[in-house]
Amino acid sequence: MATPNPDGALPGAGPPAPSHNIAVFFHGFFKVVAIVWYWICTIVSNSFVVNFVVCIVLLALDFWVTKNITGRLLVGLRWWNEANDTGSAWRFETLPEGVRQVLPREKRFFWLACMGATAHWILACIIAVFGLSSYIIVAIMGLLFSGSNLWGYFKCSREAQADLKGYINSTSNTLMQGAIKQQLNSAVSRV
Repeated sequence: MATPNPDGALPGAGPPAPSHNIAVFFHGFFKVVAIVWYWICTIVSNSFVVNFVVCIVLLALDFWVTKNITGRLLVGLRWWNEANDTGSAWRFETLPEGVRQVLPREKRFFWLACMGATAHWILACIIAVFGLSSYIIVAIMGLLFSGSNLWGYFKCSREAQADLKGYINSTSNTLMQGAIKQQLNSAVSRV
């Protein structure tokens, strides 16, 4: 059994991944506040304009925090759009494993909150279509904001999986070629 260092860490063990409690809080906070405001806004104010503006500002804050802060801190992913003279291009980035330190509980919370918010806004759009809510434009904006973040991060994750799949394929091909060469060399040496 390894003896801990004076600082309490086991030798050879890397530093523990930092906990991002503030990022986790704000990742959930703006989503919950925007959703709650959407459903109770008519109780608080009769002004469509005030309710619309408050909800859109909350959705924009949630979008910005998720896209620019919590995505990078909680799951090590980032996405953006670059505009140039020839058009625009979407960029998706996954931090390398050596750089990225992701806690499983933070990762799970990130994905559940993103999927839950998007599911809520889909449901809110359906309810609004059937006339049970007069704020269909807010529900659509909520779906666009949360859906684009979810899509962007899924795209980042898929690219990481594709990179891993490519690495596995090239490694397995190299191993397979090595095994075939070894079999051929042993067959030739027997002759």
